[in-house]
Amino acid sequence: MKKTFLVFCLMLSMFIISCGKGNKASGKSVSFNMEAEPTSLDPQILTDMSGLFITSMTYESLVRLNDKNEIVAAGAESWTKSDDGKVWTFKIRQGMKWSNGDPLTAKDYFNGIKRGIEPKTASEYAFLAYYIENAENYNNGSLKDFGKVGIKLKDDYTLEFTLSQPAPFFLKTLIMPIYFPVNEKALATNGEGYATEANKSIYSGPFIMEEWVHDNKVVMKKNPDYWNAQNIKLDTLTGLIVTDFEAATNLFENKELDLTKISVEKMANYEGKPELHKFPNGRVYYLGFNTSNPVLKNQKVRQALSLSVDRKELVSSILNGAGITASGIVSNGTAGEKGDFREEAGDLFAQFSNVNAKQLFEQGLKELNMTPAQVKLHLLVDENGTGKKEAEFYQSQWKDKLGIDVQVEVLTKKERIARAKAGQFEIVRYAWGPDYADPMTYLEIFHSKAKDINFAKYSDPKYDELVDLAKVNQDNKARMDAMKQAEKILSDNFTYSALYYEVGAYLINPKLKGVVIRSVGDSIDFYNASIGK
Repeated sequence: MKKTFLVFCLMLSMFIISCGKGNKASGKSVSFNMEAEPTSLDPQILTDMSGLFITSMTYESLVRLNDKNEIVAAGAESWTKSDDGKVWTFKIRQGMKWSNGDPLTAKDYFNGIKRGIEPKTASEYAFLAYYIENAENYNNGSLKDFGKVGIKLKDDYTLEFTLSQPAPFFLKTLIMPIYFPVNEKALATNGEGYATEANKSIYSGPFIMEEWVHDNKVVMKKNPDYWNAQNIKLDTLTGLIVTDFEAATNLFENKELDLTKISVEKMANYEGKPELHKFPNGRVYYLGFNTSNPVLKNQKVRQALSLSVDRKELVSSILNGAGITASGIVSNGTAGEKGDFREEAGDLFAQFSNVNAKQLFEQGLKELNMTPAQVKLHLLVDENGTGKKEAEFYQSQWKDKLGIDVQVEVLTKKERIARAKAGQFEIVRYAWGPDYADPMTYLEIFHSKAKDINFAKYSDPKYDELVDLAKVNQDNKARMDAMKQAEKILSDNFTYSALYYEVGAYLINPKLKGVVIRSVGDSIDFYNASIGK
């Protein structure tokens, strides 16, 4: 790949943290709100942000992002690419160790990637490896011989990838946990319990997980054997699980948290103060409609449910301005052909500005031989942040504008994710944050082959064709045009419908420096964090 693509880095600031009070450990310690119980801390299986926070600190990836969101060396000290862009060769850093003293070698990275695409692992992120030759066929079971997959262990410290076609952003995907190393000894010892508790894995990153109290906290201690330990400045990193931002704000004020999202109700109290930091973080919130439901199978009904939600009022009244009205599934701040993809693709809802949602709804029900009174729908939201408030808003919008009563079920984030992926929902509020700096990170999750991440089972051959084209095309304009067309097809179908782009509002201890808040990958990164007195 000889072209470079414009990367819009949304990371705005770095901070440093001091010892606090309450439950915080002594020494150079940091406590932050990870908001939700991780769905998993198994790198090849996890899909949520809480899991990514922890594993990015406890496992060493081939490459990392620096404070400018640039790819830098980590477990791989260097790499080369063939002239045709298909063969990538990584030199693994020598002298690295696992937390049990075992050497960390190329074989451990090989093992991790192999495990990530093995059908029995059922990794939802396996699709990220599909750029590798025959990885998709091996993952779907049509190819049994892993030796034909384009991942080769050349020697103890050399790993080679052969891609089926040049991929413009392959290197950027290597920050994701599916590419993290796996120690065979730890996997064999723990079996099905691998990575389900703090003591059921071993670690290779800057921190070692010392304690995982489910639904409460994760405690990590500095790894003395980490190859770059001399530059890791924190001794203890604790992620508390506080789903209620109001409660988290109180903990911050009581000096029991050093970093947390703030409740929208208390934001005004911190305006102009050094603790408050706001920035668009690339996260898109959207509604997913289960088209296996007889009512929601009708596109006009889905469209009416979506268009009846006043997104401007949602952002101003419910979010207190901590959001940007969505105009497509790809968030603003994402690189496009020459500038911002969102600006180039335009507002995909503008064409519906004069549509009467009530009339559209009635037309859809007429096609179904139903009346509004016969419509019985449920909305799933999670308890985190503004979930409950948003649910009440959507309920009132649908009642006032469409004349229907939609029941709401409030779940934990873990339960909401599980229910959605199992297809046990009618309407669900969901969110997606970018894994890497390209529009593809949003669009590929709705491909028909994206498994459970495409939880509403959206499928459109033309959409798939355009996404597949954009994955491999080396011409930036051609691939961006393909993604713009694909996004419009997705938006016009209304199986998924964007609501808003999150503006992260954080309270951060003014003494905290060096922690990076970014929009891609691990959105809170403590790799360079330090403590001021």
